[in-house]
Amino acid sequence: MEVAPAAAASPLRRLLTGLALALVSLGLTLAALELGVRVLRLAPPNESPGWFWRVPDPETGWSLQPGAQGRWFNPFYEYDVDVAINRLGLRDVERPSAAKPPGVFRILLLGDSYVEGLRVPLEQTFGKVLEATLNASAGPGLRFEVVPAGVSGWGTDQALLWYRRYGRAYGADLVVLAFFPGNDFQNNLEALEVANMGRVQKPFFALEGGELTLRYHPFDPATAPPPPAEVDQTAGRPAEGLVTPTADRLYGLSALYRFLAPRLAVASPRLARSGWLPARFAPKTLPPDVYPVAYGVYRRPPTDQWQEAFALAEALVRELHRQATADGAGFAVVALTAPEQVYEQRWQRTVAETPAMQPLAWDLEQPNRVIEAISQAAGIPYLDLLPVFRRQAAADRRPLHLTHDGHWTPAGERLAGEAIADFLMAQGLVPARGR
Repeated sequence: MEVAPAAAASPLRRLLTGLALALVSLGLTLAALELGVRVLRLAPPNESPGWFWRVPDPETGWSLQPGAQGRWFNPFYEYDVDVAINRLGLRDVERPSAAKPPGVFRILLLGDSYVEGLRVPLEQTFGKVLEATLNASAGPGLRFEVVPAGVSGWGTDQALLWYRRYGRAYGADLVVLAFFPGNDFQNNLEALEVANMGRVQKPFFALEGGELTLRYHPFDPATAPPPPAEVDQTAGRPAEGLVTPTADRLYGLSALYRFLAPRLAVASPRLARSGWLPARFAPKTLPPDVYPVAYGVYRRPPTDQWQEAFALAEALVRELHRQATADGAGFAVVALTAPEQVYEQRWQRTVAETPAMQPLAWDLEQPNRVIEAISQAAGIPYLDLLPVFRRQAAADRRPLHLTHDGHWTPAGERLAGEAIADFLMAQGLVPARGR
């Protein structure tokens, strides 16, 4: 007996119908997820973050662009901050001039991206928390101002150059150097910084006969020396792998994809190399016998190059101290915190993922002891925030450092600002009553 065509076709029809329903269901699910990510603002916008830096700057290599405005966020959307640079080239409130108003005790805060504070609104930066905390307990007739003079990537050398050229005009009563042990030593030494960044991008000091000498100043990229050949081996290079233009286009179109892509890249570096994720998430690879330059600050014992960086930092801190004191200002050093110092599991994961680091000895407190010894030898008041942050991290589950970005969260900013205020008052570096 012949089988009816309709009966013969029914299994295929059922299969096609099932596939169609599955595709429709998948499409509706993706659409719902896309809508949810957009409504809840879980993904960064389809635009580039703002650009706030003037490059090159003949004085410091780079600086903040006066009058620049925009948003600052990262691919993980851990923050989304409106940023404005004032007319004087600082991420600070607008001021008519650098001159200090009467009745003000002014603190000039020098440092890098921690002082710049792009990851939180201006009023939540530790500098402004410090200002608010001091003003809350100030006597009548006295007002505190904290001027944050920090720029991403600056070392102590650039802080010194900026202070010489611009900082004196602020008439500071107290200069506080916010020293980041995680990379400030590296930033100061030409060999280490070039190995990390790939080329000379700023002026550098060197110690010659125990004296500081300045190279490449004023800075002109056209006359900067080319990088040495071995830089390519230490700076890392993009991992090989096909990156399809489709992934980049999809990143721009879909908020859901912008949410997932950076997380998938962290979860699976192999996937990041495969072409299924945008080019920006392709990880860098290092030769098996090389580890990231910045981690050398924790190596025990430190290499000769890092010993040189420590000696140079001492000379720079002493010179900054000398100049601030000559201008009639007090001077103090505050050591900031790196996330791997506060959260040990971060460091353990880093070592586990970096074969070249595993046979070596590491000491996460080493750079803090070095900057403490430098400060004590020069008679400079010194605060190490690392014990403060470790105690808080053990007592409270709220993160103090951003998971992916690494800088301080609002809770970390507040903790730092309040701790520095307590330190300055305890040391008698700020007046307790109006003058």
